[in-house]
Amino acid sequence: MNIYKRRRRGPDRTSILMLIALICLMAGGYLISRKKARLKEASSLPFYKVEMSQIADGTYEGQTHTTFLHLKLNVTVENHQLKKIDVLENDGIDGETARPILDKMIEQNEIVVPAIKGAELGSLVYISCVSTALAGKK
Repeated sequence: MNIYKRRRRGPDRTSILMLIALICLMAGGYLISRKKARLKEASSLPFYKVEMSQIADGTYEGQTHTTFLHLKLNVTVENHQLKKIDVLENDGIDGETARPILDKMIEQNEIVVPAIKGAELGSLVYISCVSTALAGKK
């Protein structure tokens, strides 16, 4: 019997665990870099200072398009109050999750309100879209 001859078994547990750890690190790095890119894009959106006392009655359309969310809204104003915000297009990440921010805007009659927890990027897109509509920008 030859003790120097070993039967080749394949990769050992250590190699497999190291491969799994490497894949997890790479995936985590990718997700973090993508989140940073989205945050940078959201923070560069136009945000206009709008005084509701200066906004005439009517319906205003706003659109905001990012790489992660396309949004189109109709904002209805009556007696300098936000009365209704209709979502015409909502396609992308955080679109539905951030939607309750519209109720906060109407309730507080303010465009800039606290973001929805867990949907901060989508909240920024909604705020930008409403401010763009009321500022008359396209």
